[in-house]
Amino acid sequence: MTLRKAPRDSLQISMWSETGLMPQPRGGSHHALLTIDADRLDKLSARLISRWQRFVQFTPMSETNRPREKDPYKRHADLSGRPKSEVLAQVTDLVREGGYLLTELLAGEDEDGGLPRFRSHLLQALKYQNLRIRFDSPDVGVPWPMLAVGSESLLADGRLTDDPFRLFLGYRHQIEATAGAHPDFWWVANRGHAVGSANLDDDLKNVPLAEDVLGLLRNRLKLTERRFSHDLLPELARPVLDEDLMYFFCHGAYEEQGGHTWHALRLSDDMPIDEELVNSFRKPYSRAPDRLHKESLFHPLIMLNTCFAGAPATTGLSGLSAAFVRHGALGVLAPQIAMPQVFGTEFAYRFFTCYLDKRMTAGHALQTTVRWFAKNYRNPLGLTYGMVCGLDSRITTSQEGTADR
Repeated sequence: MTLRKAPRDSLQISMWSETGLMPQPRGGSHHALLTIDADRLDKLSARLISRWQRFVQFTPMSETNRPREKDPYKRHADLSGRPKSEVLAQVTDLVREGGYLLTELLAGEDEDGGLPRFRSHLLQALKYQNLRIRFDSPDVGVPWPMLAVGSESLLADGRLTDDPFRLFLGYRHQIEATAGAHPDFWWVANRGHAVGSANLDDDLKNVPLAEDVLGLLRNRLKLTERRFSHDLLPELARPVLDEDLMYFFCHGAYEEQGGHTWHALRLSDDMPIDEELVNSFRKPYSRAPDRLHKESLFHPLIMLNTCFAGAPATTGLSGLSAAFVRHGALGVLAPQIAMPQVFGTEFAYRFFTCYLDKRMTAGHALQTTVRWFAKNYRNPLGLTYGMVCGLDSRITTSQEGTADR
């Protein structure tokens, strides 16, 4: 599906299917002009992300309106021991918010009935399960996995269901967005032992399961560990950075200057690593003409386990995720909120178990991980991890792999 700006800041939406789930029009795709404009869609996307941030900061109150405990959802990844009605109410509210954004995105009428037809076809398709969906929206950022379908009954009567998780798009389907970036080649490693790196902030080494994640990576990869920008940046400056997986577990925050805001991460030192810094080191090797004349290789799947690293509504189209993909990364997985550290390590461990041990594709591994947390921990935060490209990325053995540049 594509979502692009049209004249006068309106938005044009189009979609097509290779599975026969919807009628095939003569032009090959369904399309419509939306009534919502880009500014309002950006605002609603930012609002949805903010609502999920409030979920993290939830504090249960006593009958006298005093806090009973502080930030239980921030301190614990496993919410299965919390009162069932409490968690159900919180997750149901997130479903309502995700359904509201999807409803507003598709709301409206037009003279030829194109928008109502489009809306009907899209909503019907989204109600299926286990589709593989690419959202190509270079002009606006939407937190697609956190949108919800079929929430009308919740809005109508306020009832709580035992499984509101199943209504989120990121639970139902394998989803990737492009953020205006596309890998210009595909790579599947052809070697006996995959190669990767862990790029870390030592301040986070004592977070529960942080060492377990490192142990898993050390056992499954030929692993390089970096803890400072002066370790990472010279590697980015090399034309060949031949890693199949790059993992970042560090702090991320917004930088602000002169009315402009952008995202940056930091390892164990104070150097902010942002989109433009990555560009300055990789751009000489990422232009298509250069590839014809010199060896240039950068093809990892990257996990940025860093606060806000994948948030589209607040960083616009700029950001580290899209920057890495533009320079050759197969895909980037990153949270769209300020992620609790204890959940971040749990999520990374489960995802890498699926991706490295079970050899799932990244899209299948992400969906499996999201569903695992919903079923076992009753925690929806896996849905805040968005994937920019990389749905089909996978780790292979030397017998399975072929390199195709």
